[in-house]
Amino acid sequence: MRTLSILLLSVGVQLTWAGPYVHGHVDRSLEQALRTGTDTDGKPLYLCVANIFNSIQPGKTWAGYGRCNVAYGGKEYITSDFKIPPRNLFRNVAWQKNPVAPLKVGREADGKPLFLCQARFRGGKQPGKTWPGYPHCNVSYAGQELILNNFEVLKENNQKPQTHQHHSNNHTHGFAPSKAIVTEYN
Repeated sequence: MRTLSILLLSVGVQLTWAGPYVHGHVDRSLEQALRTGTDTDGKPLYLCVANIFNSIQPGKTWAGYGRCNVAYGGKEYITSDFKIPPRNLFRNVAWQKNPVAPLKVGREADGKPLFLCQARFRGGKQPGKTWPGYPHCNVSYAGQELILNNFEVLKENNQKPQTHQHHSNNHTHGFAPSKAIVTEYN
């Protein structure tokens, strides 16, 4: 009985010293991912999408990282619960300033479409998000959501550049959604 008690005690002590189990994705191959930018240190960045606050947000990830960084509500959120859309969904795409119909890659909680943008920042190109009527690209960087002005938006490559005439002083510039790439997160 004494030996059994010592054995149970030693097993219990070992279990309490064991580190906590953290659920995450073991390995995410980025071979088939869409490259969306270059970080300030030169490493390639890839598209990931995460479901946060009842929305589907585009974000960034990189080789060996295993998480997705998303700009939302003024902060950079880091999640290990994310998906990487395969590059073959983006066969005929290009980056362009003010495209007529950018590709939808996510949505806000209220259903507003989100488009993938790419902004120049500190010698790199950071991926981010924009939406109809919004003239900025919001990117996640160093724990913050940064609002940047020098950016391009991902669009289908078979469309013509945006042109328009001004018939009055009351006009707006914005995006009309095209094809949806990621609208649900299962």
